[in-house]
Amino acid sequence: MDAVKKLRSAVIGTGFWGKNQARVLSQLDQTQLMCICDVDERRAKEVASEFHVPYSTNLDEVLSRADIDAVTICTPTITHKKIATQALLAGKHTMVEKPMTSTVSEARELITLASKSGLRLMPGHIERFNPPVVYLKSLLDEHKLGTVTLFHARRVGRWPERIGDVGVVRDTAIHDIDLARYIFGDEARSVHAKTGSIRHTKEDYAEIMLEFRNGGTAFIDANWLTPRKTRTLIVTGSDATVQLDYLSQEISIEDAERSIKPNLEKQEPLRIELKHFADSILNNKPFVVNGEDGLRAVEICEVVLKAGTSGQAIPMIISPVT
Repeated sequence: MDAVKKLRSAVIGTGFWGKNQARVLSQLDQTQLMCICDVDERRAKEVASEFHVPYSTNLDEVLSRADIDAVTICTPTITHKKIATQALLAGKHTMVEKPMTSTVSEARELITLASKSGLRLMPGHIERFNPPVVYLKSLLDEHKLGTVTLFHARRVGRWPERIGDVGVVRDTAIHDIDLARYIFGDEARSVHAKTGSIRHTKEDYAEIMLEFRNGGTAFIDANWLTPRKTRTLIVTGSDATVQLDYLSQEISIEDAERSIKPNLEKQEPLRIELKHFADSILNNKPFVVNGEDGLRAVEICEVVLKAGTSGQAIPMIISPVT
């Protein structure tokens, strides 16, 4: 990579997560934060001032700038398709926070548009960049766990006030839905689920079981009801079992002879994710997580919600991306 080459970026949406992205993009060697955009002028001005960049409330104005190479979209889910479409049509590489879109059909349209435009599209599935997950994937690639059969994730806690237009499945469980595909390297063949709402308008709890084509099974427990925030994963293989904590970034590996706890360097997953986004574009390398991954996560979420209300297992029909 050219030492002076940077990905010139704009952040669209300056809520909690948008502000975090602006912070990281302003710090990375690979990126240059060019602009902040939000319909809330007070908020846009506040965040832009903190990171010493201009702001705008006019999306078209931002997307028309020739000195912006890429955008990150941190707006409500219902707006993702429209804003990402505008960004791609304007010639900008695009990262969209999860869920990538509200529907599978919208995801397909974005993937097709990015492909036709010769642009890069990446969904914001941040847990793929969490250090213990990166370490776990390296163990899998080296066949250290044997045949992986079970994936058991627990992602619970109180309702995050930043959420407004999606429930716990699309906001919270989607992380582990994506990781289950990633860990098994396989597609789900059927979905069992129980979902409901106790305290919120959208579903606030989900118990999910995904059966995969090659025999793996994923159990995902997600809710906005549990008093204490928990983010854990257990992956069981025929030779070893791995347990990790997404929050503390601790990981342990246990086999028949011993249990070890690698001392991983704690790193901010968002920083790793955005660095990967920039490096991949600047060096024309593939993303760890791409548009198809974003589509498949949305697709499984749709089936989870159907299964959760029907009380029946629903087969997954994996259709072509485009």
